Amino acid sequence: MSDPGGMKNIGPVSGQWLAAAGITTLDDLQKIGAVEAYGRVCDLGIKPSLNLLWALEGAVRGIPFHALTEDERKSLRERVAERRPQGPCAGHE
Repeated sequence: MSDPGGMKNIGPVSGQWLAAAGITTLDDLQKIGAVEAYGRVCDLGIKPSLNLLWALEGAVRGIPFHALTEDERKSLRERVAERRPQGPCAGHE
């Protein structure tokens, strides 16, 4: 996958979504974190799958998204639920 703005795991479409949310560099992403970035994309009315959340966390940490453990994914889902009480924005988890 390409990495817009130097962000590992982030392809062109996800990069466009992030840019629309005001996140254009890895530094931007690291400052706000994966959960907030995911929420900002959702706030735009975009409905990404939770794979975007995993990709964002991988980008923040500099690891492949598939390296996240199930416990880490569960923690991310819980943090998204705290930020977005209405639940993930995805129509397909």
